[in-house]
Amino acid sequence: MQLSIIIVSHHHEVMLFDCLATLGQAVRDLETETLLLDNLPDGTTEQVLRPAFPDVIFLKNTSPRGLAENMNYAAGCARGKYLLFLNPDTMYRSGSMGRAIDYLDCHDTVALLTCRLSNFDGSLQPNYRRFPTLPVILSRAFGADHWPWQPPFYRSRMMQGVVLDHPTQVDWVFGAFMLIRRDCFTSVGGMDSGFRLYYEDVDLCYRLRERGLQTVYFPQLEFAHRHMRSSARRPFGRAWRWHVWSAFRILRKHRYLLHPKIEKRAG
Repeated sequence: MQLSIIIVSHHHEVMLFDCLATLGQAVRDLETETLLLDNLPDGTTEQVLRPAFPDVIFLKNTSPRGLAENMNYAAGCARGKYLLFLNPDTMYRSGSMGRAIDYLDCHDTVALLTCRLSNFDGSLQPNYRRFPTLPVILSRAFGADHWPWQPPFYRSRMMQGVVLDHPTQVDWVFGAFMLIRRDCFTSVGGMDSGFRLYYEDVDLCYRLRERGLQTVYFPQLEFAHRHMRSSARRPFGRAWRWHVWSAFRILRKHRYLLHPKIEKRAG
């Protein structure tokens, strides 16, 4: 099995019709399996989607789990040499998954690859960043994305104005699309389930970098992404609190505030 596609659903049945219906175009000529995990014990994902997608492997939780824990569970059920963690609010646009896998096959030090993400209006959705620092986290908590002017440190860390049109190494990428070698995922112990929601993608990329493995942005493959950002819509709500807690946990775990240690070692 070349590729296992892993999607976690939480009342995302409507979005999943678009997501699953377009996947076949992306993975043509590849041997694949799709694992769809329903995170709700009373969810209806399988009931709603199985008639239209009979080849999907449906998994179901008896109680809700955090995203990282769900990813680890589904990865343990998968058979592919490569794992694709894909958000249910995505939809294939263009390019070939086969070309992305060929790139990984030709670059032994690249463990994780992401595609170009676009908004549903076709505009670019930059899904690559430098590792976060305390000033960036605090700025985002106070709505820096909506400030009329952002300080240079913020623009630099967020890679504002950086448009990549060829495969390029980056620090970390959104968890909405992460194509990773299964052996690399296993070698770092998978996702850290201590992150219930948010920053599990940052942490995975950081731990890969510690082992000398790269994360690459591959714009020749494109998916659209709704990027709902539930934590931003409800300040001080549950998702917002998870976001803030995870942000500070990443700094505590990797023992830095202003300068990621991995960058110091690289320098």
